[in-house]
Amino acid sequence: MNKIKVIFLLIILSTGALIYSLNTKSENLEVYFLDVGQGDAILIKTPQGQNIVIDGGPDNLLLYELGQALPWWDRTIDYLVISHYHADHYMGFPELLKKYKVKNVLVTAHEPNDLLYLIWQEALSDYNLNPKIVKVGERFVIDSDLSWQVLLADDSHEDFNDNSLVLRLSYKETDFLFMGDLPIAGEEKLLSLGFDLRSEVLKVGHHGSKYSSGEAFLAAVEPRVCVIQSGIDNKFSHPHPEAIERFKQIGCSIEDTQNKGTFKVISDGRQVLFDTIP
Repeated sequence: MNKIKVIFLLIILSTGALIYSLNTKSENLEVYFLDVGQGDAILIKTPQGQNIVIDGGPDNLLLYELGQALPWWDRTIDYLVISHYHADHYMGFPELLKKYKVKNVLVTAHEPNDLLYLIWQEALSDYNLNPKIVKVGERFVIDSDLSWQVLLADDSHEDFNDNSLVLRLSYKETDFLFMGDLPIAGEEKLLSLGFDLRSEVLKVGHHGSKYSSGEAFLAAVEPRVCVIQSGIDNKFSHPHPEAIERFKQIGCSIEDTQNKGTFKVISDGRQVLFDTIP
């Protein structure tokens, strides 16, 4: 009888904790840079309780990392974003659709002709998802003080990296810039469009390649933090010493998932703080 009472009490406490979590609104924006090896995967948790995932990494390690970052009962992805169609940026997404309810998928108009893209299209069809093709200048408003804007969304380049979707997320007085794998030539086009690029946090292009993060671009962004997503002992030797030197020259703090593992950046809208995930 006592054992039944204990189980009943645990159920009540768990239910109470769940209800409290669901009804407690945080004032912080949380951006998780997930350690998925040599690839990109980012989870954004908004103060309004929405989940945004930018890129899905090179394999199903994405699911493990999301499971660590999200509570067990939170199985909704409000926006799934693909920066471009290289495997190390969206290989984990077909399996994600099986585990999470995805409400919106955002992509560029690029349609590659390869097997992985075909598998992805079949997965989307299985779950009745119709991706939205975003346009340059388009803004997505979450709340009066939280939104993100599409700064670049090319679709016709032979090199998939040149088609990278670039997003700038703004929360009150803080900004995050997500570059996909955009090379310096794409940065030059971005600079010519006249957008305000200044951002406290820069997710640098192409895992810290020497062919991304040019001096003129970095001068326009003025980042306080440069985030690199790369894998240990990767065959590309990312991040490249030339890129690291450019980051050092502008005085930004360099944070790499290769060394740090998964970590999150927390913003209250005025400043950004780091929190390493155990």
